[in-house]
Amino acid sequence: MTFLTALQILLGVVALYPPVTAAMWIAGGIWHRVLDERIGTTMPPEGWPGVTILIPAYNEGPTIATSVRAALASNYPEFEVLVLDDGSSDDTAERAREVVAGDRRARVIEDPVNQGKGERLNIGFGLAKYPLVVVTDADSHLHPEALRYLAAVMESSPQLAAVTGAPHVTNRATILAELQVLEAAAVIGLIRRTQTLTGRVGTVAGVLGMFRKGRVLAVGGYDGRMATEDIDLTWRLLLSGWTTAQAPHALVGMQVPQKLKALWSQRKRWARGQGEVLHKYLPQVWRWRNRHLWLLAAESVLSMVWVICFALSLVLSVLNVFLGHALGFFAFGLGWGAAIAIVATVQLCVAVSLRHKYGRFDHRALLLGALYPVAYWSISALAALRSQIVAFFRGPPERHATWSIARESVDGDDAPGKSTSDG
Repeated sequence: MTFLTALQILLGVVALYPPVTAAMWIAGGIWHRVLDERIGTTMPPEGWPGVTILIPAYNEGPTIATSVRAALASNYPEFEVLVLDDGSSDDTAERAREVVAGDRRARVIEDPVNQGKGERLNIGFGLAKYPLVVVTDADSHLHPEALRYLAAVMESSPQLAAVTGAPHVTNRATILAELQVLEAAAVIGLIRRTQTLTGRVGTVAGVLGMFRKGRVLAVGGYDGRMATEDIDLTWRLLLSGWTTAQAPHALVGMQVPQKLKALWSQRKRWARGQGEVLHKYLPQVWRWRNRHLWLLAAESVLSMVWVICFALSLVLSVLNVFLGHALGFFAFGLGWGAAIAIVATVQLCVAVSLRHKYGRFDHRALLLGALYPVAYWSISALAALRSQIVAFFRGPPERHATWSIARESVDGDDAPGKSTSDG
């Protein structure tokens, strides 16, 4: 096989993977709307089960009041709110106590020792008095109807162990934030809708997820060593034979990084976490009894393989230019770029149409549609090369993961607790 032939095959693999997966997510998102989005907030036959809301917090002084107020404003008949302060060195606990003062539905649980988010949530699950537990972040804010939508989906099937909500970006002051608006709609939203069709949503995210308390405790709770404790717990629930789903109506406002350094740190952690999960569970997943997870695992592995192929193709393409074949490479790049722009536009339009009824969409983000796939794939590929592949071979460390992301204020008119959330 000649160098040019090998490069052409590699470029073909790199070029085909994005549109093929995009077509899968588009078809899955549309099919999910037809089949599974009819569940509203109708009370289950046995009534609304009680819900415990856990809000883990570490140095969240600027944001904790907004998060707790939104949780307490939930339109749900029976719930409690536990604010889990993980040894904060700022005024997080004090601000939380000011909000919950006199409200018997809420408690602030302080611990002078910082143990990490996973361990703090394990303590919260042990203290929860209700059978359903909702986990949400201290810089997020629940829509008043979110608990009803989550519980309605959860009670629709006894096989469900966890249901994830629908995060909506609320801080949109920068181009970087606007690009993440597109990501939440066109990537995360479509992927989770498609995975819900199989009952295998791969991440019940920490920003908003509802769990059956008994099943979480049965699999050992959160693993504090993992960089992404939410992905790890989700996979263990799936390996135990339970299913997971998304409730696209269950809105939660969230902040995203607005500076490149913060975004890079976040994506490295996500990539590392995915690598650790694959290292930890792939040997179990490939067993015949876990065949229901083969599709989810294959998608995760193939995405990592694609990143390696993408990086290799760039290196070989540069070498190809030096060998005097620049014109053919340039023509291929232009053609592929045009095709990807069309696919990305279709994917974005479908995503926007699927979620428009859940809240108004900031159409300024559509103007960035052409930049979106380049920016998203580039930073994801770099993060995977930097962190995921290493974690895949090395696995999780022995020490517990620590809090590392600075928070910003989330007060604003876009908060779902105040109005219908944007997307």
